[in-house]
Amino acid sequence: MPDFTVDIGGLTALEKNLGRTVENIEQALNRMEDIGPKSIGPDSLDEACADFKSDWEGGLEKIREAVDGIKGGVDKAIQGYAELEAKLEDTLQQMADEVRASEEQQA
Repeated sequence: MPDFTVDIGGLTALEKNLGRTVENIEQALNRMEDIGPKSIGPDSLDEACADFKSDWEGGLEKIREAVDGIKGGVDKAIQGYAELEAKLEDTLQQMADEVRASEEQQA
């Protein structure tokens, strides 16, 4: 029978790191909102900066959405594995109690 283990603590740490990643992306997006290309220099440079900002904002938004989705999936996995682990523990405890009770009756 294959050995399968899940490190719930590791998944929780991953979820926290993904949460920090989302926060960092949101901070970057907010900083980009505060920066205006209107005072950099000639109109052509301002336009190029505005295009660059627009591209980065769009890309960062897509990354944020993807990371947010992954974070949600990791959260569901953590919950599922934690519930499974608790149910297995309860079932094994119940089985052990039944074996003890059976042995006591036979003694």
